[in-house]
Amino acid sequence: MRKLQLYLDSSILGWSLNRGNPSRFAEVNLLLQQIADGKFIGAYSWVSEQEIEAAPEHIVERLWQKVKEAKLKRISVGLKRQAEELAQTYCDKEIVPSDFKEDALHIAVATLWKADALVSYNFQHIVSLNVMVAVNEVNRVLNLNEIFLCQPQEVIISGD
Repeated sequence: MRKLQLYLDSSILGWSLNRGNPSRFAEVNLLLQQIADGKFIGAYSWVSEQEIEAAPEHIVERLWQKVKEAKLKRISVGLKRQAEELAQTYCDKEIVPSDFKEDALHIAVATLWKADALVSYNFQHIVSLNVMVAVNEVNRVLNLNEIFLCQPQEVIISGD
């Protein structure tokens, strides 16, 4: 069986350091460990890089350490123009508000990379059945792959 490709948005990396919600902290770190162990292929993009670099200075290094430890793959910038156009389509169709284009960009990059899932804790603009159905309707019309928008607990392999 092939390894599932998971695109992680920056909310996942943020929760890997945040002990304020112990269950989220544990879930995210288990998922990152499963990626590091080769159970999944995990990836991030330039969108995540920009969000990481915008974090407080004392957090930035710790976030990059998490990326390195999990052996996350950086998705090619070659998709940037296409991703910008697709994200704009999601915004134009009011799937994601235009004020939150970075969220639409995460979805677009994950779609174009042909991720099996985009893993996030952004329940407002990403992890929502309505958003997933609408995104996949657009993707079908454009002959793009469908994508599962989910939280970590939905992809973690239990029993580890």
